[in-house]
Amino acid sequence: MLSFCVLLVMEDDLIANRLATIVGATCSIVRFRDEKDAEKWLTDSQKVDLIISDKNSGPAMVSMVRNKSDYQLVPFLITCRFGETHLLKTTLVSGVTDILVINEENYKLQSKIDYYLGLNSQVQTFSPTESIPSIHHFKLPWWKRFIDISVSLTILILLSPVMLLVSLLIFLDSKGPIIYRSKRAGANFHVFDMYKFRTMSVEADQLLNQLSSQNIYAQTKPNGEASNGAMKLCSTCREQGLTCQRLLIDHNRSICEKLYLEETEGSAKFMKFRNDPRITRLGTFLRNSSIDELPQLVNILLGDMSLVGNRPLPLYEAEKLTSDEFAKRFAGPAGLTGLWQVKKRAKGQGPMSDRERTLLDIEYTNNFSFKTDLQIIWRTFFSLWQKENV
Repeated sequence: MLSFCVLLVMEDDLIANRLATIVGATCSIVRFRDEKDAEKWLTDSQKVDLIISDKNSGPAMVSMVRNKSDYQLVPFLITCRFGETHLLKTTLVSGVTDILVINEENYKLQSKIDYYLGLNSQVQTFSPTESIPSIHHFKLPWWKRFIDISVSLTILILLSPVMLLVSLLIFLDSKGPIIYRSKRAGANFHVFDMYKFRTMSVEADQLLNQLSSQNIYAQTKPNGEASNGAMKLCSTCREQGLTCQRLLIDHNRSICEKLYLEETEGSAKFMKFRNDPRITRLGTFLRNSSIDELPQLVNILLGDMSLVGNRPLPLYEAEKLTSDEFAKRFAGPAGLTGLWQVKKRAKGQGPMSDRERTLLDIEYTNNFSFKTDLQIIWRTFFSLWQKENV
């Protein structure tokens, strides 16, 4: 009994016949030489479980298929030869599911085809047993917004002479802008420009990778071996001699999804360095005294942040906290100070894991109130001066 239908769109008879033989007796094969004939056939809402096209017809074919509601989830493979795997980067963006390297042995091609046939079968038969929960969108309470505006405006007025003096000193101390703007993710993953007095040399962000070994949150990385070629594979894929069937694109390189998840789980979520060499002479004093944070009072006035909340994170840190367990830290206000700073901050009080820090953020998200905010503000006055250069 024929249970699957595979659509082949390719000019080469040898390749088409080979794939038809590999697919086996459990599938019906429909083959066209160009995408126009295939499009006419698909207009009758034909049942298709897998589409395989050559690289010539592929771009036009996948564009047409993804615009048809009946075929948006059907796996789409494009054939190529060894040395043409660079097609993966461009074709994935257009809607292609994967590439099929026809120079490989039959069992490898069979394995990939069977995988996508099975995957499509699961997608078609899937029916959620539970209703999808509504997404919680955090909204700042009126009392908190009132305190933010009144307090931040008052402090800005009172400390404006100090801020002008600091601006002049930064200008004289080192080359670069006085105010440093950093893209941050706050409440509800809202991305905004967070302002600080510049305490580092220009282009300090480009040196992050060189300092990764000095990160106080650094953990031991998994023993995932990566090749020096264009594709990074996990140990399972290498042992079986297969190209990965779940590829991701990371910094313009192909990487096995399993290996990526292992590396992500083992890598630190936050980045902070002791005795950071990027910091300027004046910057050390500004950071230790927390004066560098004063421009964030403007962010508070604009509504991007609150006086008390979870620290808004750089985007390269926020993207690592999208799991169900950790994403809840973004379901609360982003703040100038918070529970992490006053309860267990890494200021000479011993190391703290990124998990501990995130759990403190989640604790504040679940329990913040007018009383807890007043307590945190009060305790912040006693932790403004840092004991370590971090």
